[in-house]
Order: sequence, then structure tokens, then C-alpha cells
Amino acid sequence: MDKKAKIAAAISSAVMNYIRTEEESLMMNQGALQTGQSASGGVQAAPLPPFNIWGVSGRQAVMQTRNLMQLKAFIRGRQ
Repeated sequence: MDKKAKIAAAISSAVMNYIRTEEESLMMNQGALQTGQSASGGVQAAPLPPFNIWGVSGRQAVMQTRNLMQLKAFIRGRQ
């Protein structure tokens, strides 16, 4: 792989890692809020609706497909 391809791969993996970390953080905070505790340790006043894991996984699949299509277009455009 040439230098530009390595840089593009590094950027792509960094963005995906950031998104995954944010999703995990959101899910942990959501789980704490559903049990009645806030992130700071206090008691939450109103319960939130249940977390829709199927909706998140569907959105994640769509985002990953778009990312793969963009990478494919990017790579084909350079040749």
C-alpha cells in the first residue's frame, strides 16, 4: 500500500473507533439511567423509554455500508 492509502485507512479506522466508543458510552449511560441512577450518582426523576438495540444496529449497518461504498468510490477514482 502506498502512503496515501495507509493514511486513508488510518483515518477511517480512527473514525470508526471513535463512533464505537461513543456508542458504548451512550449505552452505558443509558443503562445507568434506566436503573434510576444518573452518571453523577444521583437519582433520576423520570424513567426514559427502553433502549432500542435493533434500531442502533440497523443504523450502524447502514453507516458501515455507506462508508464501504465511499471507500470503494475513492479507491476507484484514483486509478
